[in-house]
Amino acid sequence: MRNTTVRRLLAGTAAALCLAVGVGPAGATGNSVTVAVGGTSAQALHPVTATMTQSVRWESPFFTWSCSSAKIPSSPVSDVQGGAGVTDVLTVRAMSFQGCGWPGGSLPTASAAPATLHVTGPASSSTTDQVRGHLDDLTIVSSNAICDFTVTGSATAVLDEATQRLAIEETGFTGNLTVSKVRGCLGQVQNGQAMNLRMSLQLTSPDGAINIS
Repeated sequence: MRNTTVRRLLAGTAAALCLAVGVGPAGATGNSVTVAVGGTSAQALHPVTATMTQSVRWESPFFTWSCSSAKIPSSPVSDVQGGAGVTDVLTVRAMSFQGCGWPGGSLPTASAAPATLHVTGPASSSTTDQVRGHLDDLTIVSSNAICDFTVTGSATAVLDEATQRLAIEETGFTGNLTVSKVRGCLGQVQNGQAMNLRMSLQLTSPDGAINIS
């Protein structure tokens, strides 16, 4: 009886330790992958910036609008995590949108918290994969004199390794992105609404091209 009790205590302690350090599926939000940057998969952080390759398209159930440009700036530094066993592939610490049109005039828009790219689809050693995943923990705030709202959640994303373009394509009003903290806005967006977001970012790292396997 005593040995059985000890074994149970040890098993419980081991399980608690695994949860504490994030080991196993319970601590992961995406696939565990190997990330190489510039041909090396050594464990390291690699800075990354991005510019938009097409206009940004936003959709609420009642209204559609666009932004003429968007970027991931050089400061604060966003980075790709190189190495094996990686789940948090890309951390975007800032993203800004320009030229966002709205019935009440321009609508300044920017991210307000870091977002993280997780891989959910297959990836190989090929440098031409279309790697599917999602950009999680998005928090994007839009604000002008007559309208404030916040969009939070996750968005479907695809990294084209050949072109180094990250396409964000959250469509179908799935509820993965939702609206909150609405003030004004002429009824065009409302608390609890699902949002769509489409954009494409050209990723650039001074350390080289990003490859996921």
